[in-house]
Amino acid sequence: MPRTTLVRAALAATAALLLGACSATTEPTAATGPVPGPPATVSPARVTHTLPDDPALMVLPATGAESRWTQGLDVLGQQVARSVAADCAREAGTGLPPEPPLAFVSYAELPDLAYLGRHGFGHGTEVPVPAASATPVRTGSDAEIRRCRARGEAAGEKVREVYLPLQRLWFGELSASRRDPAAVRALRTLSGCLADKGYRVRDEEAFFALVDRTMMNASTADYARQDRALGSAYATCMRPVEAVREPLRRTLRRQFLDRHAQEVRKLRAALVPTVRDAERTYGVRLMFPKP
Repeated sequence: MPRTTLVRAALAATAALLLGACSATTEPTAATGPVPGPPATVSPARVTHTLPDDPALMVLPATGAESRWTQGLDVLGQQVARSVAADCAREAGTGLPPEPPLAFVSYAELPDLAYLGRHGFGHGTEVPVPAASATPVRTGSDAEIRRCRARGEAAGEKVREVYLPLQRLWFGELSASRRDPAAVRALRTLSGCLADKGYRVRDEEAFFALVDRTMMNASTADYARQDRALGSAYATCMRPVEAVREPLRRTLRRQFLDRHAQEVRKLRAALVPTVRDAERTYGVRLMFPKP
């Protein structure tokens, strides 16, 4: 895939995830899914394996920092799907076509400002994987590939079904924090702050369009610098906005936990055992990005 295509896809996905709202009937990640393979200047994400004290936070995040646990949980399901699909192909004596690396992707309503401020919009997101020395085999037929990927997706869904129904409900309510009058007023300060840093845009959406244009035209040598500068500006200017929105989201979550107490108890009891079973069964490991 050409570098410009990679940059466009990565930035479009990031902008969509940061700006889009999730409905109660859709996945909590954007329809664009994980960022396709980033440019060669991008380094793999630094990760941690430390679980939160409350497993429910992996499913019901209220802040950008908490969303790292959610991103890791989402990646685990994708790892399971790929592992099962690859095993299926090996059993048939074939291989699967190459796929873009998995990536940790920010969530629509929860911009992770510490991460963006350090890495920018296209850096440090690729999920690290151990080096493998695979024996070249023929790629399976279209029918074989579909069969193996379907088997993989079914395994991934088995992991996700433990938490996804409750998570869908939660992400369906998160957009309420954006509609709060105090949050709306705070967001109006964004364009002025960005202008002070040299980025003259009318609003958040226009800023992401600028990010897209800038990174599409950046040279390989200058890509990292420009990306980090844009990420740092956005993170700095969004902090006053998130300072207003985060308490609103925490309040929403407390109310959500009260309304769904029985489902949350079941989630807390089942989530970690499900994760550990997936790790043992499929040879994957739950990991979370860190700044």
